[in-house]
Amino acid sequence: MKKYNAIISFVLIIFCYSVGYSQKITTGIYSGVNFSDIQGQDFGGKWESKPGPVQGIYLNWSLGRSFGLQTGLGFSTVYYEHRTTYNPVFYITPSYYNDMMPVYYQTIDKMDFSFMRLPLLLTVSIPSSIQFNMKAGVVFSFLTDHSLGSYYNYSYSVADNIKKNDFGYLFSSGISYPLGDRFRATLNVSYLTGRKKFMDYSNMKHGSSEYTLGIEYEFLKKNKTLKNQNQESDSASKRVTITYYGGLNVSWNPQRVDGKKYLPLAGPALGFSVNIPLSHGSSFISRVSFVRRGYSMKDSSSFFYRYLKDDKPVYAVNTKVQADYAIIPILINIPLGKSQKLYFNTGPWLGLRLNARNTGVAYNVNHSESSYTMQETIIYDDIEKFIKANDVGWAFGCGVSVPVVKNYKVDISLQYSISFKDDFNSSAEGYMQNNSDPGSVIRFRTISLLLGIKIP
Repeated sequence: MKKYNAIISFVLIIFCYSVGYSQKITTGIYSGVNFSDIQGQDFGGKWESKPGPVQGIYLNWSLGRSFGLQTGLGFSTVYYEHRTTYNPVFYITPSYYNDMMPVYYQTIDKMDFSFMRLPLLLTVSIPSSIQFNMKAGVVFSFLTDHSLGSYYNYSYSVADNIKKNDFGYLFSSGISYPLGDRFRATLNVSYLTGRKKFMDYSNMKHGSSEYTLGIEYEFLKKNKTLKNQNQESDSASKRVTITYYGGLNVSWNPQRVDGKKYLPLAGPALGFSVNIPLSHGSSFISRVSFVRRGYSMKDSSSFFYRYLKDDKPVYAVNTKVQADYAIIPILINIPLGKSQKLYFNTGPWLGLRLNARNTGVAYNVNHSESSYTMQETIIYDDIEKFIKANDVGWAFGCGVSVPVVKNYKVDISLQYSISFKDDFNSSAEGYMQNNSDPGSVIRFRTISLLLGIKIP
């Protein structure tokens, strides 16, 4: 009973807080492009990221200065294209063939899906001259049209087993800029991932990223009293800062398997953080960042994505394992020195895996007294089922903030993070793994160099 009372009290507090700042209703239209990112595909070949149209309308109801709810109606068409690669094979024989004879051909298959989408999102806005917005929630999708390639039309009666609706998640971030008292221009980047398999006899799920521009209109104009309240609040919160940043990270898997080691992999990192001041110059930092972690392999192995203990290698591999994550850390920031330009921060983080793939090339050689055969395998495999859906760890960081113009600062930081969990899902390989096999353990380590702009 106490639990329900606490929830009810929390909701009442939110609504009371929102009344103090006048509840706003805004509506908007948007249009842009999506890039397909199919989820759960099987091994073999490559799924190309193809562009498609997206447009829609939305309605946002603010519950206060920072929080709100959003719904609307969206329309999009997602184009999937699969390239099946048959590997080049070179034959050398002493008599019949004088030269190496390559055997290579490739087939292309396509699938198109058109959707009407109904989202229900929680929005978070960070007020400033250029307003930053975050959105997250669920999306219900209804199939309005589709087209299948020749393979899928004639295999397993797939055409009769396409799912007509889907349920998934949407994550979005963007900015908006005022064009007047009631109009704002918007720019948003979103990622959608479906949770239901969209055809029988397959593990594939819908997925795409979206980039949209739009215009929004505010129905309830703020009155003079409210403007004064906002000005007073803004004056009191000048020490709260937002940092937009981007940079490069290098990650690796520290495990070794029979003398073989995983090599580092470089990837992008971008995001934003909110710095809320505490006492004695320290502060609390909440951050959302999108990073690519992973490792590379350049040795012999029977697998393209990991080494195997006591392995009798079949391939010479040169591959990369790439996993995209949304990282949410909670950090305590401590200034160093009298100027407080230098700082140190540390704290836990939560990672949500968005995607995972294995790319590269592998070679296999067979020879006998009469022939020599070398096979090249082009690898572009989805390995989401081998990388766990979430991760937790701890981060350490240091940096410097240098004033440039007025209250704006350039922020340069170095971050190091360790993962507490084993990110490899060994059960996905279909048999029980040996717990003592170091090849079945993946614990990411990451170093990031970030450059940002800090604004009040």
